[in-house]
Amino acid sequence: MGRMKRHGWKRQKNIRTLFLFELLCKAAFTMIFYPFCTAAFRLLLRITGYSYLTLENLARFVRQPATILVIFLLLLAGALFYLVEAVSLIVFYQGYIKEKRVTVVQILFPGLKEVRYLLGQKHWMALLLFSLPNALVTLSPMLIVFAIQLKVPAYIARTVTSKPYGTFFVVVFLLLCLFVSFFGMYSLYYCVLGEYSFLDGFRRSVRVVRQKLFTLIGCCVGINLLLSAIYAVIYIGVLILACYLIYLTKSEEVLMAALLTAYDEVMIYMGVMITVVTQIVNYAVLARLFTKYGMPFLPGNRIEKFQEQIAYEDAARQLEYTNGERVLKRMDSHYTRLTALVVAAVVFVNAYGLIDAFRNGSLTDRETLFGTYITAHRGSSAAAPENTLAALERAIDDMADFAEIDVQETRDGVVILMHDASLRRTTGARARVSDLTYAQIVELDAGVWFSGDYAGVHVPTLEEALKLCKGKINLNIELKAGKSTALNDDLTEKVLRLIDLYDMEDQCMISCTDQAMLAKVKDYNSKIKTGYILSFAYGMFYNVDYIDFFSMKSSFVNESTVKTLHSLGKEVHAWTVNSRSETERMKQLGVDNIITDHPVMVREIVYEENVRMGFFKLLGFIRP
Repeated sequence: MGRMKRHGWKRQKNIRTLFLFELLCKAAFTMIFYPFCTAAFRLLLRITGYSYLTLENLARFVRQPATILVIFLLLLAGALFYLVEAVSLIVFYQGYIKEKRVTVVQILFPGLKEVRYLLGQKHWMALLLFSLPNALVTLSPMLIVFAIQLKVPAYIARTVTSKPYGTFFVVVFLLLCLFVSFFGMYSLYYCVLGEYSFLDGFRRSVRVVRQKLFTLIGCCVGINLLLSAIYAVIYIGVLILACYLIYLTKSEEVLMAALLTAYDEVMIYMGVMITVVTQIVNYAVLARLFTKYGMPFLPGNRIEKFQEQIAYEDAARQLEYTNGERVLKRMDSHYTRLTALVVAAVVFVNAYGLIDAFRNGSLTDRETLFGTYITAHRGSSAAAPENTLAALERAIDDMADFAEIDVQETRDGVVILMHDASLRRTTGARARVSDLTYAQIVELDAGVWFSGDYAGVHVPTLEEALKLCKGKINLNIELKAGKSTALNDDLTEKVLRLIDLYDMEDQCMISCTDQAMLAKVKDYNSKIKTGYILSFAYGMFYNVDYIDFFSMKSSFVNESTVKTLHSLGKEVHAWTVNSRSETERMKQLGVDNIITDHPVMVREIVYEENVRMGFFKLLGFIRP
C-alpha cells in the first residue's frame, strides 16, 4: 500500500510537471516563434516590394523566390520546434511509465540534447521533413480552427479546390501526411529510447505498425473518438456559459455583435485547448503501446544517463549547503538555473507582449486579410452625438474595430474633434472653429442638439480621445484640410506628436482629402497607415506610394476598383454604409473596411455566416 501511495504521488507530481512543460512550450511558441514569423513576413513584404498583402496579389507574392525560400526556412524552423517538443514528451513518458519522479529540467535538457544528437546524424533533413506531416496531424485541431476563422487559409483552400483536380490533390496530400505519420508513429521512440538512426527507427516503426495494424488503429481511433465526445460536451457548455454571460452583461442593441465576437474567441481557445490535451493523451497512449508492442524502455540509454547526471549534480550541490540555506538548494543546479532562465525569458516575453498589446492597442487589431474591419463613423454617431467622447464610448461598446473622427485646430492651436468648419450645426454657436479659442469652445453644448440625454456634452480634444481609446479601439483620424499650407502642416505635426506621446502608432491611421498632408505623415512616420479620401474614383488615382488605402463613397466602389487596388496592395474603405443592401454589396465586393453609423448592424451582416445557427439557438433557449 505504501509503495502504491508513493508511486501515485510521484505520478501526480509528474502530471503537474507535464502540464508545466506544455505551458512553457506553447507560451514559447506563441510569443517567440509566432512573432519571428510575423517579422519574417514583414521583411518579405519589403523585399518583394509590396506595401500590403491582399487576396488579389497573394498568388504573385507566394511565387516570389524570396517568399518560397523564407516559407521553406520557416517550415523547417517549425518542424524543429515541434521536434523538440515531441522528443521531450517521449523523454517524459519514459520516466512516467517507469514510475520515476521527473522534473521539468529532466524533460527539457535531455530533449534538447537528444534533438541536437539526432540532427548531427546524416539523415537530419529526412528527420525534419518527417516532422512536418507529423506536426500537421498533431496540430490539426488548432489548424482547422484557424483555417475556418481566418480569411487567408479559407481563400487558399477555395483557390486550390477550384482548380482542376485541386480537391483530389488536397485529399491525397492529407492522406499521405496521415499515412506517413501513422506508420512512422514510433520512429522517434526508436531513435530516442533505442538509440537507432532515424531511417532504422522509421523502418522498425513501419514493421511494428504493420504487425499490429488493426490493434493500433482501434486504439488511436477509440481514444480520439472518446476525446471528441468530451470536447463536444465542453464546447456546448462553454457556449451556453458564454451566451448566458453575454445576455446578462450586454444590452439588446449589441447582443448579436457580442455573440459574434464571443464565438470567434471560443473557437480559437477551444482549438488550442483541444490540441494541447489531444497531444498529451495520444503520446501517453503511444508510449504505453510502445512498451507492449515495440520494445521495452532499455535501461542505461542516453536519456537515462543524462537524467541521472542532472539528478547527481543537483544532489551533490545540495550536500554543500547547511539546513539554513535550503532556499538556495533548488536553484543551484546548473541545469536548474538554465531552466529558470528559460522560464523567466518566456514569462518576460509574454508579459512584455501583453503589456505592449494593451499599451499600443494591438489587441484590438487584426490584419486586413483576416476579415473586414468595421468603422464607427464619427464614433457611433447614430446612437450618440458625433465626434464626442460619448460617441467613442458607444463605438467601444458596439465593438467596432475602428472609430473615425475628424480633427481641426482652434484659434489658439488646440486640436479638437469637429467635422464642420462651422460650430453651428452641432453646438448652435454662430462661429467658425478657427475663430474661437478652446476655452470658449469647451463651454459650448455639443450634445443637446442630438438628444436631451446628452445635454452638457462638450467638444473634446484629440488628446482626450486618445486617452479614452488607447488599448480599446483603433482610430481613423481624418485631418480636415484648410486653404493654408502652413496651417495644414501645423495640424499634421500636432496630431502626429500626440500619437507619439501616447504611443499609439499601431492603433491609429490618418486619412485626408489633401495628398500633401498624407505625404507629410509618411515623412514623419512611415509606419502609420495613410488613406486618401475620394468622393468618386476615376483615372489613375491609385498609383501613389505614400497612400496605403483609399476611402471612397460606397456608391462609387465596384468590382474593378477593388480588384485593381488590391492587386497593388492598397486597401479599400467604403463610406458611409448605412443600409443592409449596401452592406451586403460591400461584403460581396470584399472591401477591407466598412465605415458606418450603425456598426452593430454591419457586424451582424458581415460576420453572421461565421457563426453556426446553434449558437443563436442556445441564446434563444437562455432568453425568456
